[in-house]
Amino acid sequence: MTLPVLLWVTVLLYYSVNVPWFDDYDPFPDFLDKWISGGSFSEQLKLLFQPNNEHRMVIGKMITLVYYQLTGHLDFTFLHIAGACFTLGTFAVFWKAFRKSRLKWWFFLPVPFLLFQLQYHLVFLWAICSLQHQPVIFFVCLSMFLLAKRQFAWAVLAALCATYAMSNGIFVWVSGAGILMLRSDYRRLATWLAAGAFAIGFYFYGLSAQGNESSIEFFIKNPHLSVLGFFAFLGGLFDFFPEKSIVTRSVLPVLAGFVTMIWIVIWLLRQITPFLKKTFRQSEGNTLETYGKTADLNRFLLGILIFLLVNALVIGLLRPRFGFFVMIVSNYKMYPALFLIVAYLSFITSSLAGNVRKRGFQLAFAISILIWGISVYTYLPGIAERQKYLTINGYNQKHNAFGLGHIPFSQSAAYVDSLMKRMTASHIYTYPEEPERIAEQVLLLQNKMGPRNISVFVRDKVLYVDEPDYRISLARNDGQFVYMKNEKHLYFFKSNAHLYAGRNLFRQYDAGSNTTIPFSSVEQGTYDLGIIRVRGEKTERGLLRKITIP
Repeated sequence: MTLPVLLWVTVLLYYSVNVPWFDDYDPFPDFLDKWISGGSFSEQLKLLFQPNNEHRMVIGKMITLVYYQLTGHLDFTFLHIAGACFTLGTFAVFWKAFRKSRLKWWFFLPVPFLLFQLQYHLVFLWAICSLQHQPVIFFVCLSMFLLAKRQFAWAVLAALCATYAMSNGIFVWVSGAGILMLRSDYRRLATWLAAGAFAIGFYFYGLSAQGNESSIEFFIKNPHLSVLGFFAFLGGLFDFFPEKSIVTRSVLPVLAGFVTMIWIVIWLLRQITPFLKKTFRQSEGNTLETYGKTADLNRFLLGILIFLLVNALVIGLLRPRFGFFVMIVSNYKMYPALFLIVAYLSFITSSLAGNVRKRGFQLAFAISILIWGISVYTYLPGIAERQKYLTINGYNQKHNAFGLGHIPFSQSAAYVDSLMKRMTASHIYTYPEEPERIAEQVLLLQNKMGPRNISVFVRDKVLYVDEPDYRISLARNDGQFVYMKNEKHLYFFKSNAHLYAGRNLFRQYDAGSNTTIPFSSVEQGTYDLGIIRVRGEKTERGLLRKITIP
């Protein structure tokens, strides 16, 4: 069980880059800058609960504050690690719930392989996602675990934390209500609903619709996309071909989500039937007590399942207007992982013949190993490429006021540049050093690349550089970059590996690279255009030509 956990932690620590990206600015440096600037306690409290897009990231902001109070710094790698601790906590909660069932320990083996795979790398390697999705999943699971054990007050507290970790945390109240209703615990149900009404009411106070009204219009015109999106979202771990077309990518997730839902419907009916019989006085037995030693685990799984299904319904309703790819985007992949875990555990805890349970375990273990292995083979090169992209763009952001998510010369880019300059001037944040060393090598390096068939051309005010010899490297300090240099500026642009177009669906990248540089991203002037390649201890550069940006 330690193998997938150790690899996951290793990938996180090795490929994490201490830079903000896109939506990171609002909840972290901007929030910290305003907090440090002072103000009354009420103003600081308002900052803590201030929405970031459609989310109130109270948990993430509090973690940022604690780290700042202890160290005086803002570190995005720390935020990645802090988020990862919540996923480790989720794993611990599942293990503790499973142990109560008294099943043999090896029946738990598929869980770590499903949970600690690499498909959701945009969760654990992107600070805002790291401190949204991972905390909300942890607190939902913790709340359901405590509720199943009848530790009601602590369950309410965990549910409040889930609510103010991320917007979908509000679904925890639906999950808990389902458990309490099927347990016929109406006194606690009333208290739970009252607490939920207060938490949700305050959550939406002053929150805008964020354009979600247009999602309803889109759904009315395209209801089939929401239905397919629901199944694709739940079966998202079967997205084995992340660089292929969306049609190729989404077929397996839709099928997997649909097939898994067949069992889920059967299991849910088995949970609901005792409640219906008791309600209509056909049975005097206790609801959800059918499975003896596994009763607590079944309650726990039921609560998480309700959360996942409500979440999938809302995502299927609101998100298809952005494109169907959103249903299987990397930063949603924790939810299908949780869905498969719940589906598997609900199967082996059901009152099945021992042989059926054994066969179910064998099938689930094989599928979990397959998903985990494919995720490493298919997604690791993309993780490595993204790490190089963020690293080199740390240089552009520091020196050229763009690179980490905002359009060059835009109003938002100007604000981010001003914000990050304040952060660095006060020594709260420091950019990575690796790009500075690459910049020094551009200026000092003597060894040149040998002749290569590199093509450079301009079309529609966009500069293209195509190089046929590039190979992806998983080493974090390796990379190939195109640079533009004159007396005033030095810009870097990461070379992007060619996508593979052959018959092997699992292979994502081919030999060679292309680099695209819009004229609108650089200042006017005449530049030396070149390539620099770093491979281990060897660094080469080559001057391609002069280029004038009008």
